[in-house]
Amino acid sequence: MKLEFTVKTGSGKLILIAAGWGTSTAAYAHIAMPGWDVAVLWGIDDSAPDWSRLQRYHTIYLYAWSLGVSMAERSLPPSLRLTAAYAVNGTVTPYDDERGIPRDIFDGTCQRLDERNLRKFRMRMFDDISQFRIAEQSLLTPTGIDGLRDELRRVILRGSPAYPIVWTKTFVGMRDRIFPPCNQLRAWDGVTEIIRMEEPHYIDLQRIVSMTVVNVDRVGQRFTRSLETYDAHAHAQRVIAGRLADEFMADVPSCLDRIVEIGPGTGLLTGEWARCHKAAHALYVDLGKMPHYCAAQTEEYRCCDAEVLMEELAAEAPESVDAIVSSSAIQWLSDLDYFFGCCSRALKPGGHLAMSTFAPGNLNELRALRPDHLRYLPAEKIEELLRRYFREVRVVEDTVELDFTTPLEALRHLRLTGVTASGYKTGIGELRQFAARYPQNSRKRYSLTFRPIYMSARK
Repeated sequence: MKLEFTVKTGSGKLILIAAGWGTSTAAYAHIAMPGWDVAVLWGIDDSAPDWSRLQRYHTIYLYAWSLGVSMAERSLPPSLRLTAAYAVNGTVTPYDDERGIPRDIFDGTCQRLDERNLRKFRMRMFDDISQFRIAEQSLLTPTGIDGLRDELRRVILRGSPAYPIVWTKTFVGMRDRIFPPCNQLRAWDGVTEIIRMEEPHYIDLQRIVSMTVVNVDRVGQRFTRSLETYDAHAHAQRVIAGRLADEFMADVPSCLDRIVEIGPGTGLLTGEWARCHKAAHALYVDLGKMPHYCAAQTEEYRCCDAEVLMEELAAEAPESVDAIVSSSAIQWLSDLDYFFGCCSRALKPGGHLAMSTFAPGNLNELRALRPDHLRYLPAEKIEELLRRYFREVRVVEDTVELDFTTPLEALRHLRLTGVTASGYKTGIGELRQFAARYPQNSRKRYSLTFRPIYMSARK
């Protein structure tokens, strides 16, 4: 396989693409996300790229498409730590009648491969000829027909995976004419979460990246726009901030030299902790505009990615912080394991961490409208991560439910609080269909169910 970078900025976060058969870097050159590098693995051969080029990345999201799914499992080294892995229109058993491409079809493609049949194969990846023509030039590869035929033969001969991947989700195109959707569903049943999409075999991976990676620039813009309406509508967030401060910050000393708050927003949590805690210095970090909180003797405001800031703080000022707190914000982060490690290094011995995030199933009512782009971790996984770096760990899951008179009122509430800040756009037709399907609760109302996870820990 070949490893080529298409975006290289010096970031510690990487989008790694395992390309499908018959494609090279050109098919993925447009993929980008602020704050991330991008690299493409392509070609099916016995060579191994220089994996040491990936050692500098602390966060890696893998996106494997088509035959790239099985190639990733058979090629990636065990030393490569994946934060998340997404399979798109492929399985780990591609040469299989029940869980891959039926063998007679696979064999026929290999035996009859020439320029004409290759073009017909690529046309079958799309719904219609117009879509194919738009993408045709990007699908061209320097590998000739003989080389592509050899790649298919290698797929047939490959044995068991060398590096079984824990897949975060799989996306199945229900109009796929290469990997039969029924075979994909059978292969992934019980293995990972399946997202069905009304798509052909070819799915632009930029769409999948945008659905699964938080665009921090866009999130900051959306939350900034909701600042004026946030406090009047953030009922669930107010309840969560109150419980976090009263119960999970109870052991934090009342006098602090330095406190860091991540995602303070309009200051719901800030006002709560300031009632019982006096801080000589407070550092606030958020993606959007912040008001002045006047909660500490001196205050510092940083508008940036919290993961980047905590990495810098851990490296430049280790053991300098008494407490790190955050309410309803860290669900936007891409790698909680790395983030908790940075927090631990930044905290003084005996320093405290008190935060809230959300559990899987948060705002589950919205799944009929759009898949959730956030990667929620269950409470037990969060506790496991915290225990790697802290002691006196406590993790509690709860439910906060809000009622509305109509489904569209519920969606308006989310817009006014910036909760749906990922930038996913929904058409009028989709909204109407969603409203018609939105279930009523036992009170004949329409609910939004928040599932907060509270946590506290000590270094």
